[in-house]
Amino acid sequence: MAGKVRFVGSVQHTEDTLQRLFKTEYRTYHRLGILAQLAVGFAMAALALTVEMSRPLQGVLLLVGCLVMVSGDLPASLRADKAVDSRKGSLPKNVCSFFEDRMELSGEGSMRLEYGRFQRLIEDDGYLYLFLGRGSVCMIDKAAIEGGTPEELKDFTARRTGLAWRRGRSFLSMNLADLRQAVRDHRAR
Repeated sequence: MAGKVRFVGSVQHTEDTLQRLFKTEYRTYHRLGILAQLAVGFAMAALALTVEMSRPLQGVLLLVGCLVMVSGDLPASLRADKAVDSRKGSLPKNVCSFFEDRMELSGEGSMRLEYGRFQRLIEDDGYLYLFLGRGSVCMIDKAAIEGGTPEELKDFTARRTGLAWRRGRSFLSMNLADLRQAVRDHRAR
């Protein structure tokens, strides 16, 4: 494999990093489902507060509606817990080496990835996420980047992939642009 490594990024996975990874993936690819869940929970709570019914039924409907509203990324959290449990605490360290024409991923094996294969570039305060698709992501700890700053790596990967970096958002902080992207994603499936 010829070529000079431009940047190296890595992440030593912990329970926290896996929670963040699974939640970011879920929020990135399941926005319409999260919004639908929020709407159903809101409708249940509104129904409980506005329609004449017995107090026990009203209480149950209100409780269930509130639980549905606040459990937006619970499926992701459960998947992360399952991943941690299945590895019995032995979590991998993944290393991403960035070349001019490709990225190479190593850790529990190795993989050569062309930049054109990436679908999304997402960041949060501590990590960069390079998505190949649902369930396939390279996560990088911003504090563990070698060869430059996180901003320089972001600029490099944005130029190579042709994608823009976006901030990861919780379902409660989605805006109109996020909703439009969710609709486009749904139509693309």
